[in-house]
Amino acid sequence: MKRRAKIALKGVAVAILAGIVAGNIYEQIGRRQDRKRYPQVGRSVDIGARSLNIYCSGDGAPAVVFDSGLGAPGYSWVHVQRQVAKFTQACWYDRAGYGWSDPAPYPHASADIAKDLHALLHAAGVPPPYLLVGASFGGFNVRLYNRLFPDEVAGAVFVDAAHEDEGIRIPRHRGRYLSPYLRKPLTLLILAANEVGLVRLFSHHPALDPAPESFTPEEWSTNRGLAWRPSTTIAVMKETASWNSADQVRAAGGFGDRPVIVLTAGKPMLSFGDPVRESQNRADQQVWIHELQAQLARLSTHGRQIVVENSDHGIQFEAPEVIIEAISGVVSEIRRTRR
Repeated sequence: MKRRAKIALKGVAVAILAGIVAGNIYEQIGRRQDRKRYPQVGRSVDIGARSLNIYCSGDGAPAVVFDSGLGAPGYSWVHVQRQVAKFTQACWYDRAGYGWSDPAPYPHASADIAKDLHALLHAAGVPPPYLLVGASFGGFNVRLYNRLFPDEVAGAVFVDAAHEDEGIRIPRHRGRYLSPYLRKPLTLLILAANEVGLVRLFSHHPALDPAPESFTPEEWSTNRGLAWRPSTTIAVMKETASWNSADQVRAAGGFGDRPVIVLTAGKPMLSFGDPVRESQNRADQQVWIHELQAQLARLSTHGRQIVVENSDHGIQFEAPEVIIEAISGVVSEIRRTRR
């Protein structure tokens, strides 16, 4: 019996090892196919042991730098960046693990992201000062950049940016984030699963929704494809694993008298069929607009809030012209004050 048990255990061990090897091969093939499917847009810049992807065009100061929300590649700014580059230098970049950038160590919160961006901009030869544009979670990163490198920040535009107290003031937002006791073990488990292809195997790519008017079908396909790659899922897990970015921005301070525009979605991000939940949803949106987002505008003595009534959270897709106009206004104001 003992001999049979040993043979069985050895068989199980061999099967597990074979599964790990096969899974790793499957994952490496998938990553190679991803690189072929989505040829790099931008250039890789070494920031020390890793490289990040950045794409810049246009001329002039201040340089405008775009930071995306969770799960959104830098490429999601392709239309807005293209328009802004007509009147100043404009750059989007891929945070670690997104798009064509190398992954970062675990965990990787907003302070780490801000340091990455600082190293990237200097290595890429993009001179300060910068007008930083942050959408959703990218707003945290903008505020941390301003905290760490205030002399390099000329102003900011927030695009329905995250607020550190949204989980407190809007309880349904709290459900987006895992319990702190589960974050680390679950993240480590998913990181291990990714190496043997399980994340890729079980990833579900939803049907491609129609492209916004500002994107060609090919651009939209690339944007959505990059967003749903396993590497993006893993990057998001690393960015939110400790979820101390909210605590970091609480101590980040403000922007003094530098110009800040806060663009706020007028419509809720989600829609519910139930009338009771819809009523609460509308009430939550009023807290979002008139309390949390209004607080972001008060981070500067020259802060201003604009409610984008015809858009939900995805302002850069639904109302990109509002972002372009806001950036143009802030660029003009910065140029006037620096003469």
